[in-house]
Amino acid sequence: MTSKTPVKDPKTNKTVAVISLGCPKNTVDSEVMLGKLAKDNYVLVKDPSEAEVVIVNTCGFIEASKKESIDTILGVAKLRKTGQLKSLVVGGCLAHRYGDELKKELPEIDILFGLNDVENVATQIKGKPEPLAFSTAPTAEEMKKPLLPNSLNEATYVYDASSPRLLSTPKHFAYVKISEGCDLPCTFCIIPKIRGHYRSRSIEDIEKEARQLAAQGVKELCLVAQDSTWYGADRYGKPKIAELLAALAKIEEIEWVRLHYLYPSRVSDEMLQVIADNPRITPYFDVPLQHASNKILKSMQRIGDRALLDKLIHRIKAKVPHSSIRSTFIVGFPGETDQDFEELLDFLKQSQLDYVGFFAYSQEENTPAGVMGDQVPEKTKQARLAKAYQVQEEIAEKSHQRWVGQKLMAVVENVENGEVQGRTQYQAPEVDGVVLIEGLKDPRPGQWVPIEITHAFQQDLVGRVISKGM
Repeated sequence: MTSKTPVKDPKTNKTVAVISLGCPKNTVDSEVMLGKLAKDNYVLVKDPSEAEVVIVNTCGFIEASKKESIDTILGVAKLRKTGQLKSLVVGGCLAHRYGDELKKELPEIDILFGLNDVENVATQIKGKPEPLAFSTAPTAEEMKKPLLPNSLNEATYVYDASSPRLLSTPKHFAYVKISEGCDLPCTFCIIPKIRGHYRSRSIEDIEKEARQLAAQGVKELCLVAQDSTWYGADRYGKPKIAELLAALAKIEEIEWVRLHYLYPSRVSDEMLQVIADNPRITPYFDVPLQHASNKILKSMQRIGDRALLDKLIHRIKAKVPHSSIRSTFIVGFPGETDQDFEELLDFLKQSQLDYVGFFAYSQEENTPAGVMGDQVPEKTKQARLAKAYQVQEEIAEKSHQRWVGQKLMAVVENVENGEVQGRTQYQAPEVDGVVLIEGLKDPRPGQWVPIEITHAFQQDLVGRVISKGM
C-alpha cells in the first residue's frame, strides 16, 4: 500500500508536489498518485514552491469548487517566476469534465489527464506527452439529454489493495473508497456524468487493504463512496454493506470503522443491527438528505419523501440509541418557495441532527435542474443559507448537552500551544466539531484516551481525561 519517498538524485529525479482539492474520495485518488510517484522514484515535497512539477487534483462538483480549482491552478502557475516550477499538471474531476476547454482557456497548464489515468500520472510527467483522454465540455444538445454517464469518456478506473498509496491524512486514520461512481438520477448532480457508473470493489479486496492499513498503524477506517448503502449491489446482486462492515469489525488492530454517505431510502435494518452489535463500528450516520419538502424532493428526483426521512431518523435513534447523525441540505433549489424552506426548517427542529452542512444550490450545466425554470435569486439563496445555519446552531447547542457527563473514548488529533484537540466516535475527521481534552499529560496525535464530557457547545465538546478505563 505505501511506498517510501526516494532520496533525491539531481540528475534523474524530479521534485513533485500534489495539491488535492475536494472530497475525501478525491483524497484517495491523490494518495494513489503519491504512491505511484514515490514508487517511480520521484521526490515528493509538500511545498509547491519547492517542486519542479506540481499536480493539481481538481474538484468540479459545483461552481464554488470549480472556482477554487481554477484559482489554485492560476496560483500554482505563478511559481514559474517565484519557485522552481517547470511543469503544471492538472487532473481530477474538473479536468475530466472540461478537458478541452481547460486546454484552450488555460495555456498555463502543461499536461491534463482524466480520472482513468490516476495510476498513469508518473508516466505522464516523464516528458511532455499529449494529454490522455478526458471529457469535453458539453454541447447544447448534450445539455438537453438526461443525466447519464458520458459513454465516450466514461470513468472506469477503480483503485484496489495492490495500488501504491501514500497517506496524506494523519497516521491514525485513513479514507477507504469502497466503490466508485453513481447510478442515482438526482437532478442537481453532475457526479454520474463525471465519475461514471456505480462500481464496487470486492469485500475481500477492501478487507485486504484495511489489514494493510492496520499494519501501518491506522486505527480508524473512514469508508467513503458516492452511496455507501448501495455497496455491492452491482457486484453481488444485492447490497452487501452490512457484510462488509461486519468483516472490517473483526480486524482487532482497528479501533473505529466509520461509514460515510448513506442514501436515506437504502439504510437497511440489517445494516443498523450490525452497527448496533459491533462496538468497533462508530454509531455515526452521515446521511445527505438534501431537503425535506416533498415537492422539492420530487423535483430533485430523490427516492422517498418527508415521511420516509422522519421514519429514518426514528429508526436510527431506536436501533442505535447512542448515535450521532450528520446530514447535508441544499437551499435555493429551483422552485423552492418560502413554504418549502419553512418545511426544511421544521424538519431540522423535529429531527435534532447533530451536525449539518448547508449548500446554496449551484446551477450546473448538463444537469436537469440546471435548465429548470424558477431559479431562485442568489440573494434569496444566501438569506436562506444564513437562516438555516442559525436554526441548526440553536438545535445543536441544545442537542449536544446530552453528552455532558458521558464517559467516551477520544482520539487526539492535534496539540498546539498547550491545547489538545481530539474527536469522539461521534465526530468525523475534518467535517465535524472537536472535543477539547483537558488533563492529558504528554499528549500525542493518534493517542486514544478515555474522557468524561464536561461542557458542550454548538459544535465542540470539552472533556477531561479520566484515570480509569471505560
